[in-house]
Amino acid sequence: MAFPQVLEFLSTILPDPPSGTPSQLAQNGINFFSLWIARIGGIVAFIGAIKFALSIKADDARDQLNAVLIMISGFMIRAAVQNLGIFSLSTTNANTIFSSVMTFISTWTRRVGALGALIGAIMFAFAIKDENAATKINGLKTFAAGAICMSVSTILPLFVT
Repeated sequence: MAFPQVLEFLSTILPDPPSGTPSQLAQNGINFFSLWIARIGGIVAFIGAIKFALSIKADDARDQLNAVLIMISGFMIRAAVQNLGIFSLSTTNANTIFSSVMTFISTWTRRVGALGALIGAIMFAFAIKDENAATKINGLKTFAAGAICMSVSTILPLFVT
């Protein structure tokens, strides 16, 4: 195959190069990756839900907790990617950007704390049937750590003035 024919063949199968301003190209890239990362998060959540449904028949609390953690992590990935617009980095006002970043951090600190409290409660609930006090204490510690994390998130917006 001659070189011009190779170029002609490649031009038929390759897409046209993107056009637009650099900020439009960057936004298109962010939109593409956020879409696919959100889809992957949904798949992870779906796999976790299936694992949890299949682990209910067993009495092993570790498998059930692992499945719940996989499902929740998928939901967290999906939710985190859907909140990318909170940063509004196109503005040049530093106060607005700092406020957006602090709001994002506060929101996700609260969500992670709630997740920790939920995981602790689930760990404690699964440990009730066991006679192992250490497992129950670990569940209560995880619950308390999540509650502390949620309470810390309420003071973060105070730093934005």
